[in-house]
Amino acid sequence: MTDLFKKEDIQLLWDSTVGIERETKRVNEDGTISENPHSDQWGHRSYHPYILTDFAEAQLELITPPLKSSEEVQNWLAASHQIVATTNDEHGELLWPFSTPAYIPEDRDTVKVAQLSDPAEVAYREHLAEYYGKDVQLISGIHYNIEFNPQIMDQRIEETIAGSDTDFKTAKSAYYVEFGRRYLRYRWLLTYLNSATPYVSDNYGTELYGQPHKQGMRSIRQSRYGYRNHPEVQVSFNSLEEFVQDIERYVEEDYLMLEKEFYSDVRFRRGAPLREMLDDGIDYIELRNFDINPLHPYGMTTEDMDFVKLFTIALLFKNEPTTMDDVNYGHALNQQTAEEDVLAPIADKDEAYMLLDLMTEMAAELPNADYLLQIVDDKRQQIERPELTLSGRVFKNVQTAPSFLEYGIELAKEYQELYLKDNYTMHGFENFELSTQDVLKEAMRLGVKIDVIDAVDNFVRFTFKDQVHYVRNGNMTSLDSLVSYFMMENKVVTKDILDENGIAVPQGEQFNLAEKAKQYYPLVKDMPIVVKPKNTNYGIGITIFNHPASQEDYNAAIDFAFEKDDTVLVEEFIEGTELRFYIENGEVLAIVERQPAFVTADGKHTVSELVDIENKHPLRGKAHFAPLTWIAKGREEETVLKDQDLTFDSIPEDGRKVFLRQNSNISTGGISIDRTDEVLEEYKIYAAEAAKALESYYCGVDMMIGDWTQPVSEENRYAIIEANFNPMITLHRFPGIGQERPIGLHVVYAIFPELKELDGKMK
Repeated sequence: MTDLFKKEDIQLLWDSTVGIERETKRVNEDGTISENPHSDQWGHRSYHPYILTDFAEAQLELITPPLKSSEEVQNWLAASHQIVATTNDEHGELLWPFSTPAYIPEDRDTVKVAQLSDPAEVAYREHLAEYYGKDVQLISGIHYNIEFNPQIMDQRIEETIAGSDTDFKTAKSAYYVEFGRRYLRYRWLLTYLNSATPYVSDNYGTELYGQPHKQGMRSIRQSRYGYRNHPEVQVSFNSLEEFVQDIERYVEEDYLMLEKEFYSDVRFRRGAPLREMLDDGIDYIELRNFDINPLHPYGMTTEDMDFVKLFTIALLFKNEPTTMDDVNYGHALNQQTAEEDVLAPIADKDEAYMLLDLMTEMAAELPNADYLLQIVDDKRQQIERPELTLSGRVFKNVQTAPSFLEYGIELAKEYQELYLKDNYTMHGFENFELSTQDVLKEAMRLGVKIDVIDAVDNFVRFTFKDQVHYVRNGNMTSLDSLVSYFMMENKVVTKDILDENGIAVPQGEQFNLAEKAKQYYPLVKDMPIVVKPKNTNYGIGITIFNHPASQEDYNAAIDFAFEKDDTVLVEEFIEGTELRFYIENGEVLAIVERQPAFVTADGKHTVSELVDIENKHPLRGKAHFAPLTWIAKGREEETVLKDQDLTFDSIPEDGRKVFLRQNSNISTGGISIDRTDEVLEEYKIYAAEAAKALESYYCGVDMMIGDWTQPVSEENRYAIIEANFNPMITLHRFPGIGQERPIGLHVVYAIFPELKELDGKMK
C-alpha cells in the first residue's frame, strides 16, 4: 500500500481536516502557577468541546474542531484564548507561553491535579504525579490531529482492495499505521525546525530519568526528560493488532495504568478502549511532538500548521516500506536532535533536503504554491543556519532577557493585551455581525458545540447534548414563527394589530403612489411628522421632521422612502424620548435610550472634519460589526444639517451639539444609553404587551415617551412607533453609556434552558 495516492490527488489531500489541541498553564503575574480552580465561567469540563483541563487544575487544553484551513484553525484558537483570558483577567492570571515551566514550587503539593468530577480520572492523574513526577506533567504542548480527506483516501483504498479478501476498515487502518511508521521515522526534522524548549525551571526533574544533563538543548520536552514511559514500554507499530496488544499487555503488567498513558508522538484515534479500533478502524491520527511556539500568541503559526500538513502529504508519497527498525532509528535520531545544543548543525543535512525537495514537489501542485514554496524556502535557510530555527530564536531572546521566567512573563502580558483587545468582538469571528458574535461567544464559553453553516449569512448550528438549534443573526431562532417576522416587517400590519389591542401608535396614512403622498402635504404641513417605508428595519429610508416641513423637503422625504419600498407611511411625530425595549418571551430584558448621530463643535473644525474625528473613535466601525457605527456624510445628513442652518463646510461655535440624523438608530451613527433600571414599570408592560400581540418571542419595541419617569397622562403621551424582529443585541451588550446587559447569554439560555441551571450566574 505504499503507492496508494496519485499526483492528481494532492489538491484533495490538501483539503484534509486538521484540529489543534493547545495545552497551556494559568499563571499569576509573577509566573507562579495559579492555585485558582478551573473557572465555572467556562461551562463544565465534563462536556465542554473546546475548553478542558489537562493534568493540573491550572493546566488548560484549548481544542479546535477539525477544519480544512489553517486560517480557520487560528480563528478558533483566537476565540478560545479570548474567552479564557477574559476570565483570567478578573483573577490576575496569564497564560504561560512556553511548553516548559520556568517556575515549579519546591512544595509540589501546591500543584493540584485536575479536580474532575470523575474519581477515576482524578486517580489517574494522581498516579501520573507519583510515577513520573508532577514536573513532567506540567509540560504542555501542541497536538496536531489530521484526518486525510476521506473523499480521496476511501476511494483509493477501495480501488486497492478490489478483488481481494481485505476489508475496507482493515485496509484503511493498515495505511494509517504505515503512515505512523513513516512519521516516526522522519519527525526528527520537525523537532529540528519547530522545537522551542531549550530551557526549563532549574529545579525540574523526572522520577524515571532524573534532571536534564544540560539546558540550552533544542527541546527538553522532546528529550528523554520530557514525556517518556518506562524504558520497558516498547510498543510495536508493525500493525494495528500488535500496537493494541502491546499496550494492553503493558497495562496488565502495570507499566501503564491506562491505555492513554502510552506516550507516543503518534496516536491512532477512534475512541476507547483501543481494541474497538480493530473492529471499527482508525478515524484519524494524532501527532504530538510539537513544542508550543512562545513567539506566537496561540502557540503555533498558520505557516507552521501548513508546513506540517505539507510534510504529512509528502510522507504519503514517499513510496517505500517502513519497518520497526526504521521507527527505532527515527526515535534515536529524534532524541539526538532534541538533546543537541540549540546551535548545533543539523544531524542529517542530506535527508533534510530530500524531505524538503519532496515537499517542494507537492507544493508545486497546489493553487497556493507560491505561499507554500516560500515556507519551504524559509525552512531551507534554517537547515544551514540553526540560529534561525524557532529554538534558536528563543535561545537568543532568553539570553538577552533578565531570565527565562521574566521573558515568559513579558510575553504572557503582551499576549494578554492582544487577547483582550476589542473585546466587544469574538476574536477570529469578526466577519460575523456583532450580535451574532456575542451569542457565539457565550455559546462557546458555556460549552455548546458550534457549527458554522454559512458565515456570510450569519447562520450557525448549536448542539448541546442531544439538542440542536439553528440560529441566524444572533436571535432568529425556531422560537419565533415566520408570521411574526412578517407582522413586524410590515409597519401597517404592526400598527393595526397594536391599535386593535389598545396599545398607542402614531396616527397617519399610507400611500402606494408618490404623487398621492405629496398631495397629502396640506394636511400635515403644520405638524411634526415621520415619513418611512412600510417595510423597513435599522431606520432605512426614514425621515423625521420634528417641526413643520417645507413642501420641498417633504417631497424629498417621500421620494427617498419610495426608493426603499412601494408603500410609504406618513405619520404624526410623537414628541419625547425614543426608547428601545428588548423583549424575550414576554420579558423586558433591557432598555436603551438612543440619541441620533451628533458631533460637538470646537469652533475650529468644519462639520465634515468633526465627523472624521468622531469616526476614529475605537468603538466605531462598519454597521453591525462595531458597537458604534461610522457617521455618514450622505443626503440624509445634509438635510438634517440644513434644518440647523449648517452644511458640512460650516464651522459651528465651540460647544454646539450638531446633529447629523433625526433618527436615532445605531446603524446610522446613533448612540445608546442604558435605561433598564430607570424606566417606569408601566412602559415595560406596554412594550411586553406589544410583543405578545405580535406573537413574537424576540422583539425590539421602539417607543416614544414624553417623560419616561412619569406615568402616562394627557400631557405625557407615549406611542409605539415600531416593532422589530431580530432586534439588535449590541445596543444593550455594549451601550455607549451605562450598564452592559448579557443579551447574548439569554439567547443561549432560551434555546438550552438546562444551561441556565448549569451556568448558575450571568456575566
